[in-house]
Amino acid sequence: MVFAACLAVPTAALAIGLVSGGGHGFWNDFTTYWLAGKLVWNGHSPYDLAALVRLGHDEGLVFQAGTGYSYPLPFAVAMVPFGWLPFGAASLLFSLLSLSVFGMSVTAWLTDPCLFHGGRLATIACAALAGCYPPVVGSVVVGQANLLLFGSLGLGVRRLAGTDRAGWGGAALGLAGIVKVVPLALMVPAAIGRRWRDVVGMVAVAVGTFAVAAVAAPFALSDMGRLLRLGEVDPYWTNQSLNGFASRLVIPTGQSLPPFPDASAALIAWGAMALMAAATLGALLWRRTRLASWDGLALGMGLALVAATAAAPKDSFWDHVPALIGAGLMLSVPGWQRGRWRRPLMGLLVGWFVLALGQVAVDQLDGATGGSGGPVSGYLTSLGLYGLVMLWMAIGLALVSLPAGAPLAGRHTRNAVQ
Repeated sequence: MVFAACLAVPTAALAIGLVSGGGHGFWNDFTTYWLAGKLVWNGHSPYDLAALVRLGHDEGLVFQAGTGYSYPLPFAVAMVPFGWLPFGAASLLFSLLSLSVFGMSVTAWLTDPCLFHGGRLATIACAALAGCYPPVVGSVVVGQANLLLFGSLGLGVRRLAGTDRAGWGGAALGLAGIVKVVPLALMVPAAIGRRWRDVVGMVAVAVGTFAVAAVAAPFALSDMGRLLRLGEVDPYWTNQSLNGFASRLVIPTGQSLPPFPDASAALIAWGAMALMAAATLGALLWRRTRLASWDGLALGMGLALVAATAAAPKDSFWDHVPALIGAGLMLSVPGWQRGRWRRPLMGLLVGWFVLALGQVAVDQLDGATGGSGGPVSGYLTSLGLYGLVMLWMAIGLALVSLPAGAPLAGRHTRNAVQ
C-alpha cells in the first residue's frame, strides 16, 4: 500500500507522457544520458557537445541539448548498456527502474521504526506526498537520474542510522556521488561526527569508480574541464539554485525582468553560496558534540544535504529530489517536536512543500504574463529555491535547538528493536 501510494502520481505522469506521444521535454534529460553512453561506447568523449547533438540528429531525436552532458564520467560509462538498446526501450527501462528504486526507497524509509514514527495512515499519507513532490514527478517526465540517486542516497543514510560499523553507508553515499556531487557534502557532518569509516567509504567508492571510468574511457578525461563551466551564471527557468536566483536578479529571461540589471550576477551568486556554506558549517561545528549521536547526525546530514542542493550551480528544480531525504531526517528526530520551536519549524516544513507546488504554477507562465509583473517577476521565478531555503532553515533551527539531553532516536532504538 505504501509503495503504491508513493508511485501513483509519478506513474500516472509517465503513462500520460507515453499515451500522448511525448513532447514538452518528455525524456529530454535521458536523451542526453543515452547519447553520452553511445558516444563512450564508440570511443568519443560524452562532453563533446557538437558530437552529442550530431549523434542525436542522426538518431532522429528531437531534444534540447543545453550545455550537453554535464555529469561525472562514471555515470556516462554506466549508461553504455542503455546505449545498446533502441531509444524507446532504453528510456522506458530507465523510467521503470527509476520508479521502482524510488518506491522501494520511500517504502523502506517510512516502514523503518527508527526513521519514521507515524501510524499506518500517516505512513501512507507521507508516501503519497513524497510521490507528489514536483521534482519527483518532473524527474520522471524529463528522464532525470534523481530517482536512481535517491535510492543510493537513502540506503546510505539508512545504513548510518543503524549499527553500520564497516562504512557501507558511506560507500552507498559515495556511489550516489558519482552521478551528482551533492551527496558528497555528507562527508562534512560525518567527519565532524567522527564517522571515519563512512568518510573513508565515500571517498574510496567515489575515487574508485572514477578510476575505473578513467580506464574505460581515457579519451574523455581531457574534456572534463567543461564541468568547471557549471559555475557560470545561468538564468534559465529550471535553474532553481542560488546561482539561478542571482542570475535572474540581473539577467532578463523569457519569463521575468531583472530588478538589478546593473549588478554582478556572479558576485551575488558566489556571495550567497559562501554565506550558506558558512552558516551550515557554523551550525555543524556549534553542535559538533551532538553529531556523535544519531539525533544530531541526522539533522547535521539533512542540513548539509539541503544546503548543497541549494548551492550547487545550475541545479535544476528536478534536482531538489534529495530534499525529501533532508525532510525525512528532520522528521526522524522527535526532540525538536517537543520544544517551543515546534510550530514555527512545522510551518517552515509545510512552506517548503507549498512553494515547490507554487513553482510549478509559475513555470506555466508565458513571457507576457510573467514579465507583466515588472522587476518583481525576477523574484517570482525562484519559488522552488525559497522553499528549499525554508527547509534548510527548519533543519538548522532544529539542530541548534536540539536539547542536550535528547534521547537517541536512531541507533539506540534500532538496537532495542533487533
